[in-house]
Amino acid sequence: MVNWFAVEGCMGNHLFPARCNLCGWPLIPLPGPLRGRCLRCLSTPIHRAVGSLVAVMKLPPTSAVYELSSRGALVRYLRRQFQQPYFSEYFDDVPPGGSRGGVPCQDVQELRLADASFDLVTSTEVFEHVPDDLRGFREVCRVLRPGGRFIFTVPIRDDVETLERAVVGGDGAIVHLTAPEYHSDRIRGGGKVLAFRTYGRDICDRLAAAGFRAAIRTIVDPCHGIDGRQVVVAVKGREP
Repeated sequence: MVNWFAVEGCMGNHLFPARCNLCGWPLIPLPGPLRGRCLRCLSTPIHRAVGSLVAVMKLPPTSAVYELSSRGALVRYLRRQFQQPYFSEYFDDVPPGGSRGGVPCQDVQELRLADASFDLVTSTEVFEHVPDDLRGFREVCRVLRPGGRFIFTVPIRDDVETLERAVVGGDGAIVHLTAPEYHSDRIRGGGKVLAFRTYGRDICDRLAAAGFRAAIRTIVDPCHGIDGRQVVVAVKGREP
């Protein structure tokens, strides 16, 4: 069954199938863990929300774009939109600046990339796993050109303050401040990636400390199956 919506402003007042804005495929309602995914490119509402803001920028194909992962629906979309996007992963057992299988290893806390290299940096659900997020935000700001944008998602709770879940102690050991919370990713598997924090609305202040002006955008777009996802838009050197 196709997921049909009646949304004024997309195709008049007529029923039409919601479509993935990353690949154009009709979105079909699915239960369980596949809920919200596109069956063609496997995008989630998170990927589609980030993609919608990238599209609004109308960057030329020659723009320098960096995504902090090397696989998935958003990566495939960026490959189609830009001539030479850059992708990386963080591999626990590969030194930053090295590579595995042709994929560069980068630690966002210490990027092995030149200053002012990119017009756009994107990521989805990464920074809650970065031990020193301020250092990471500063590194992203450093590699962006003036006016460049950092468009990304992280879990954001309905509170002003970020909930710090864990920190790295002086001896390098992890100190848990709350019950440990683990997420999953494609490299490490299910439930193996420690969340150091759950952000609050003060994420914009944290980004300001790193040299950005930032805002949280809530994307509601039933035409593309985006159901109120929060995306952070941070601009180096001017208003977002």
